[in-house]
Amino acid sequence: MPDASYWLTILLVTTIVTAGSAVQAAIGVGLNLFAIPILLLIAPAYAPGPILVASAFLSILALLRVPAEVDRRELTFSLSGLVAGTAAAAIFIAFVDTRYFVQLMGFIIVLAVGLIVSGLSLQITSRNLFAAGSAAGLMGTIAGMHAPPIALLYQGQPPERVRGSLLAFVIAGNLLSITALWSVNRFGLAELYAALGLLPGVALGLLLAPLLVKHIDANRLRTTILLTSGLSGSVLLFGL
Repeated sequence: MPDASYWLTILLVTTIVTAGSAVQAAIGVGLNLFAIPILLLIAPAYAPGPILVASAFLSILALLRVPAEVDRRELTFSLSGLVAGTAAAAIFIAFVDTRYFVQLMGFIIVLAVGLIVSGLSLQITSRNLFAAGSAAGLMGTIAGMHAPPIALLYQGQPPERVRGSLLAFVIAGNLLSITALWSVNRFGLAELYAALGLLPGVALGLLLAPLLVKHIDANRLRTTILLTSGLSGSVLLFGL
């Protein structure tokens, strides 16, 4: 019979996923960036594989809730890069020493935060879409961070123009990364069961998102998420 520490872990994980999902639905960033570094510190079995399933589920619900147009031409180039980056990540994971895997994930988390706050502005070209997709495949498969590279290209664009393409890209990225992790024995039935346990938290977070939008300043919330993620990623990277 599970002891008290087991149920405490379940409660903490559910709370983190609910909060991350609510923030993601409210301001467009949160679940992976917030949840993965914290889960790696307190319950590493839930990251990155189970969170990728939860993220795909959240993105699908968001797309169904508010349908948006997808730019098929742009998506073709970014997905081509995504496939290449995901394949490269799977090969890398198969050979990397597991002793250094947590530090590598910490580095990618810190890099993702850096990309978001950098303010870089890149043109949306076929070459940049492919490059961003490749980087997303690498970062997403290793550490669950698909969005930051591709989001760089869409900074400054009207949300209604990029929302559909970004959600479609994240869904595809999550599913491809799950497949890649499965191919190198990093995702199996244990991770699938763990992922299914996260889905109620995702659904609850989606329901709570309107309350966040109404009562919490989006900029402050975004800053808090980035600081939390950056600090957690630094702890993983440097073993503080």
